[in-house]
Amino acid sequence: MSEESGSLNPIGAVGEKVSAITDGSKVVDVGRVIGARASEFVQKSYCYRWLTTEPEPEIIVIDLRETYAVGPFITLLDRLIPHIEDAWRHSTVGSAAKTAFERLAADVFDPLSETRGYELAAALLTPPEPTEQRRTDNGESESAEDGSA
Repeated sequence: MSEESGSLNPIGAVGEKVSAITDGSKVVDVGRVIGARASEFVQKSYCYRWLTTEPEPEIIVIDLRETYAVGPFITLLDRLIPHIEDAWRHSTVGSAAKTAFERLAADVFDPLSETRGYELAAALLTPPEPTEQRRTDNGESESAEDGSA
């Protein structure tokens, strides 16, 4: 062991040895080049840029009913849905679908609700109870569970 590595702590000495071994390695050099290119490729990708962009400070709400592209379609649906719903309720297909769904629910889904997997899925998919929030004088929201007034 040289005097230089004897003065280092054990972790520093190991790091120095590993660095000395990997400095001349072609495999390590190729791995570094591939890693750098992959990192550059990912960072220039659309998905990475989309996921890492800062959100806009202003929120813009667009009422789709007022747009030329979607508005007429929504208006048409608003006018047709009550008639379609009424026809569905009074049709043979609608009553057959309702009966089939009720039987499926009774025969398949009710027994599943007693299994541990169903309970776990329900616990995972159930949203948490919202905390009651109130506004303080300076406009910040504050949780009522904090107990501070």
